[in-house]
Amino acid sequence: MKLNRTLAYGLACLHYLGEKRSREWTEIKDISKFQGLPLAYCNKVMQALVHSGFIESRKGKGYRLMKDLDDISVWQLMEAFTFNGAPESGKKELSIRLYSTLEKQVNKWLIGLTVRDIIETMKEDEKRKREEGKLESRE
Repeated sequence: MKLNRTLAYGLACLHYLGEKRSREWTEIKDISKFQGLPLAYCNKVMQALVHSGFIESRKGKGYRLMKDLDDISVWQLMEAFTFNGAPESGKKELSIRLYSTLEKQVNKWLIGLTVRDIIETMKEDEKRKREEGKLESRE
């Protein structure tokens, strides 16, 4: 599965906000600088996170988490940036039925996997790579 760049930046923005465990407000310019993103693109990413209910924004203050990273499933994050949610429809057109089936299957595969899990796995991988590098340099 190929994931889009906006999803990757969304995950990184959640990680950045999650590091501020006090749930303090963070200005878009700080998030943009940290990500190395143009301000307008960073704002687009943040608005998708707001729309999904993961973060909140307040004019003049910035952004902050509304949900703990342990409470944001990987599926929810993927849906926010990849699928943008299935449209509500009285009729169950083929595309909606297929989407619903996809959602159920992916939920089964990703059950329990949270944004925090992804961050911790990354940190463990980086630690392992550093340790392997130290071992190789000693030989």
